[in-house]
Amino acid sequence: MASIVNVRLIEGDETSRTWQITTDETPLNLSAVTVTAIIKPHAGVEDDDDTAHHLSEGDGLTVVDAAAGKVKGEIPVAVTQAPGKWLYKIVVDLGDDTETAIWGYMQVADA
Repeated sequence: MASIVNVRLIEGDETSRTWQITTDETPLNLSAVTVTAIIKPHAGVEDDDDTAHHLSEGDGLTVVDAAAGKVKGEIPVAVTQAPGKWLYKIVVDLGDDTETAIWGYMQVADA
């Protein structure tokens, strides 16, 4: 199910991004799942590390269209103020299954 989507940002951006979660190219209905996002400095950092940013529904993450599988994430200012490459992933919890739906790198350009 995991799709790779890379994001490019400029240092200092105060922004959000909207992603569409799909399974077999069909939108995943998000009305019965839990969606979270994790943004961390690099792949060697554990998800529960203090340097990882966690977004959850109501705290930086919003399901904007459940039937269409669309979720919007507010990119933390701490990320956009730190030029470099960040690893992120959007994870869905389907009850018995937890899967990475989308992952990629957030490239923050120094400006």
